[in-house]
Amino acid sequence: MIITNIILIILLYNLVLLGISFISKHDFNGFFRYKAYNITTNSMEPTINMGDIIIVKKVKDEENLKNGDIISFNKNGEIITHRIIDIVETNGEKRYITKGDNNNIPDLEKLSFSQIEGVKVISIPYLGKIIEFLENQIIFLIIILTILIIYLYKLNKTEKSEIRRDKRRKLKVSK
Repeated sequence: MIITNIILIILLYNLVLLGISFISKHDFNGFFRYKAYNITTNSMEPTINMGDIIIVKKVKDEENLKNGDIISFNKNGEIITHRIIDIVETNGEKRYITKGDNNNIPDLEKLSFSQIEGVKVISIPYLGKIIEFLENQIIFLIIILTILIIYLYKLNKTEKSEIRRDKRRKLKVSK
């Protein structure tokens, strides 16, 4: 029971942090190198659709990047998610050529490793549309707090019924 509670609290904490990384307009380091982004264009369809949420993991070493990886990168303060279609070396530095699956031509700018926010781990269909509705931070916080209160209420109720059962058992044993 205690282990289940700890796992649920950790999951809720992770969801809140991913929500913050999604909603926050400021630089956020993510949680254990993970960040969440809302896909706002159709450039990656049919692989990733507009309104999907993707979770990316920060890459520690550029040797881990390869052709075909879907990455999110920072271009002039905007986060874009495209696929690596080629890796070239210019003046001893690796550069990444990207392209949206739904685009006809590759992106014009070759990316440096420092521009890459992370590699796609998972995409969650339609969640971005729901979160856009909840983009008001107060509504998002109220929903998370409501879920937490309901969970704590049920936990308290379960503990009280266990205490009552123990008292009944003790009464039966003492008679």
